Amino acid sequence: MTVMAMASCSDVVNIPSYDPYSCDGAPVIEAIYDAQDVSETPQAITGGVLNQMIKIKGKNLSHVKSISFNGLEVDVRHAAYAERDFCNVTIPRKIPEEVTNKLVYTTEQGTVTVDFPVNIPNLQLDGLKNEFTLQGDKVQVMGDYFDLYGFSKDEELNTATITIHNDDLGYSEVIPTDSITETYMGILIPKDAPDNSLITFEWDGMDGRKTKTIPYRMSDQLMFSSMEGDLGWWNDWLKSQLTWGGNSGDPKCLGYQFIRLQKNQDLSSSIIGSWSWNSTGMGCNWRWLDASANPEKYVLKFEVCTASSKPFYNYGDNGKAGSRNGGYMITLNGGATRNQWDPVSDGLNNTYGEWQTISLPLVDCLGGSVLPTEPDQWVSLEFVCQPNSNEDWQIDHSFGQFRIEPAEY
Repeated sequence: MTVMAMASCSDVVNIPSYDPYSCDGAPVIEAIYDAQDVSETPQAITGGVLNQMIKIKGKNLSHVKSISFNGLEVDVRHAAYAERDFCNVTIPRKIPEEVTNKLVYTTEQGTVTVDFPVNIPNLQLDGLKNEFTLQGDKVQVMGDYFDLYGFSKDEELNTATITIHNDDLGYSEVIPTDSITETYMGILIPKDAPDNSLITFEWDGMDGRKTKTIPYRMSDQLMFSSMEGDLGWWNDWLKSQLTWGGNSGDPKCLGYQFIRLQKNQDLSSSIIGSWSWNSTGMGCNWRWLDASANPEKYVLKFEVCTASSKPFYNYGDNGKAGSRNGGYMITLNGGATRNQWDPVSDGLNNTYGEWQTISLPLVDCLGGSVLPTEPDQWVSLEFVCQPNSNEDWQIDHSFGQFRIEPAEY
């Protein structure tokens, strides 16, 4: 005989389905994390930065209506995603009118406010990427956050000003922003802009109107009036590699003769052997007496250009102060300690055939030597290329416009 057991309806257990968007009260924020922290034990954060995506953990966070940081509203349709126990949201990349250090989170059932300071960066303005850009050419302004502080191609949105001026010549002209993104700003140098001009930027900062002035084509500060006449008093290594930019593959001439370094010291090969010492000197009559008295306030500048296929060699952690010094040494006035220049450690790997300005602290270039305190005393500049590795170099690096300038204008 077969026995069948039947369960009554009262014995059925109904398990409610999980609803990730359910909400049964006002929102609660329990912790905030960097959304990029995907470790097993992420660390809670107590503040953020512009354009950072954060993950808010808590309760009743779904059906979000608005989120604000320092009073700046997030576009919750595009910059936020919320379920009942978390919300991913991107902090707006904008400058607030008032810094409240508050995060305000509102849903259909209430609002919660928590302390959450957002770091507001100041405008960073470092100078022109190529200070010897020719008149009529476009140049990048090095720095960051230009778009946040009123620099715009749109005249109605632009609240900042850029003026190039040479007071001695009575020259002044406003320069419009030529192009701008979150990471780039370019300007067009006027065709009639004189050398030895200054470019003044003015903008509204967090605590009032701000200005900064940078140099343009300081040709009156060049150390050498003629590279051909002032270069190589003990050999012709670099003198033989001078060019006005007319040879095949030369970078664009910026108005002055420059070095295009491609050969070893005896000029026999385009291969610069490992550990080989390749050096020459150049010199000038010193006229920067304020720099002699205050070398910490001055810099040695020059422009450099690498062929796209011949970037600077990357020595990683061995570069700069390590055992391999980057391969270049540029030292003034016979300094006992040669100044090592490792461009990769300074963030420069390849200029892709374009000129870029380099600025080295004058104190570093002196290597312990002392500059003349009387005018027209002779000062040397020693230039060394030494591949500090077991590999040979094949390079195509150009150098020009060596000069002395104030670190700040």
